[in-house]
Amino acid sequence: MQQQQHIHHLSHHHLHLPLLPHHHLLLLAVLVALEPRELAAWGASVKYAVNCPERCDPARCGAPRCARTVLDDCGCCRVCAARRGEHCYRTVSGAHGVKCGPGLYCDFYKDEDEYGDEYGVCRDCTYGTYGVECRQTCNCKAGGLCDRETGVCLTFKFFSKMANALKTHEGE
Repeated sequence: MQQQQHIHHLSHHHLHLPLLPHHHLLLLAVLVALEPRELAAWGASVKYAVNCPERCDPARCGAPRCARTVLDDCGCCRVCAARRGEHCYRTVSGAHGVKCGPGLYCDFYKDEDEYGDEYGVCRDCTYGTYGVECRQTCNCKAGGLCDRETGVCLTFKFFSKMANALKTHEGE
């Protein structure tokens, strides 16, 4: 008890830090221990990547037997890419998992499967985003739409013809 009072005294008076619950301190210590280059390599998946090796070992990966593949959450191994409407799971380096293909994201359910794994269903990227897990932002002019897989700006001939017809009509 006396030690807790001392820590409380230090955190509030000398260090100007709030008193945090023990699990918050543990999480903070883990995040501080991670090197910035490791965080950058993990990207947006840092909260889901588990058991990632320090260095990728292709021998641990295996060869997925599927039409399309994507990198696992650690960025090491190729795993099968699920299509729109198919189930997706969190992935772990060197283990099985299913991530959504480009142009899709995994909309996770609140429940877990019978093995305790989180899973969901693959859904289209929202407008304005594209790529694997919809991490990229479209840069099309005037709020134009981009291809959800590649990010290429889309042009619709019908709308172009209508715009040209309006310009011609206004000029008369």
